[in-house]
Amino acid sequence: MSSKGEFYMTSGDSLIELLPHRVPMRLVEQIVEIRPGEFARGRRLARPDDWYFQGHFPGDPVVPAIILVELLAQTGGIAACSGDETERRALRVASFAAFKFPRAARPNAVLEAAAQVAGRMGGMIKIEGEVTADGVRVATGGVILAEAGESAEIRRRG
Repeated sequence: MSSKGEFYMTSGDSLIELLPHRVPMRLVEQIVEIRPGEFARGRRLARPDDWYFQGHFPGDPVVPAIILVELLAQTGGIAACSGDETERRALRVASFAAFKFPRAARPNAVLEAAAQVAGRMGGMIKIEGEVTADGVRVATGGVILAEAGESAEIRRRG
């Protein structure tokens, strides 16, 4: 733990297990920084043989924008559900805020998503952040995560 209260973790840590996703949709491979319940920084290597490069685009492969959005959403879900007082719950993307994609991410780039929990209301969590590829910003925006499945139903009936 650093002097700022940040925890540094690697891909083997149980935080990634907070995600309900499995391969190939589990995009976060490593959590490199966490402030439980507030912030997370997650990484993924965009390998040339990743499934999303098939057809996007032949001869000029680019990480699809929706993959960058999903990487930010998954990292945000880890940030939101990592606090000591937070019970494990399933989250889903409920909406997107305005996203911008100023540059393209290519194969072999290290993708890093920085996700900040910007607000909570009931079962909704607002995530804001950015994704970089080898340190260059390739996406910025936000998502709203909502409780899904049984945990959402229990909260609604409350």
